[in-house]
Amino acid sequence: MFKKLFSIFVFSIVLIGCKKESPVAPIQELPTSTKGVYIVNEGGFTKSNSSLSFYIPDSNKVYSDVFFAANNRSLGDVANDMVIYGNKGYIVVNHSNKIEIISLDNNKSLGTMAVAGNSPCKLVIVSDSKGYIANLYKGTVTSFNPSTYSVIKDGIKVGSNPQGIAVANGKVYVCNSGYGSDSTVSVIDPGVDSVVATINVEKQPTDIAVDSDGELIVTCYGYSDFSDPTKDTPGNITVINPKTNSITATIPFPLATYGHPSELAISNKGYGLTFVKNGVVKFDTKTNSIISSDFIPKVAYSIAIDDLSDKIYIGDAKDFVQNGSVLVYDKNGIKTDSVTAGIIPGTIVFKR
Repeated sequence: MFKKLFSIFVFSIVLIGCKKESPVAPIQELPTSTKGVYIVNEGGFTKSNSSLSFYIPDSNKVYSDVFFAANNRSLGDVANDMVIYGNKGYIVVNHSNKIEIISLDNNKSLGTMAVAGNSPCKLVIVSDSKGYIANLYKGTVTSFNPSTYSVIKDGIKVGSNPQGIAVANGKVYVCNSGYGSDSTVSVIDPGVDSVVATINVEKQPTDIAVDSDGELIVTCYGYSDFSDPTKDTPGNITVINPKTNSITATIPFPLATYGHPSELAISNKGYGLTFVKNGVVKFDTKTNSIISSDFIPKVAYSIAIDDLSDKIYIGDAKDFVQNGSVLVYDKNGIKTDSVTAGIIPGTIVFKR
């Protein structure tokens, strides 16, 4: 939801030979302990209509709201992230100021952790006893126990508008976007629950992930001035070595060609994907260079890579009011399926 506040325009293309959109299965057929794909649908701000879809590629079925079906209540207001750890799913519900924990066996709630007033945005789990939540509007991070669903330390001060968060080399890395005013990545030591280093990057770092070599890949959106676009600055992909906290490479994205890069998906097979103004760019995480500047000509809302199936999933929020879609592509960027999702399909995660 948040990094797209700058500009979201949805464009669609139709590829010949694609499958028809996957049907929504009746809720009474709700699967248990089935491998598949969770789609976290953010829903409208203040509408409390977030939902959790579940797609089974093998049977080509999608279940529209497995959380409601299992718990007979709404997921909440603006579900912004989901992390799978063990046999549990941890769902960040931003405007409801909570983390909802579900069993992956049956999607039933195992507990709800309140983080009142913290505007939780993204979450990462380090171990059975330690996890971290980036609090978007507070400029802080909260540590918590993922086994007991309890807060350990609140108010760990980082930069402005923290969004992306990841773990590498035993440390936690937090992207401080500042909506264009910040350009830092905070490094938290889980042993002391405090910031031990700050890394300067390009303006507005928003997404972060670890590649197959253990390096950190950061998407920096750049500065965007709606009132005067001539003041915009370009973004880039920044590569950080977590052993030294030093920048080892950057992949530039000139404004005229790419606009502002956003979203990030990293494969363990040596490549990554990000959105630019004309679609999806594919880049090499070994050589830190662009492989294809027009890999998939589709600008949308979210992206994920399933390395086991070599499939790419792209969330299309359409008009942000009606139900969106998730489009499925093969490793060559050819569309193979279209899945009906809920309102504003965001984070996409894979249940093994």
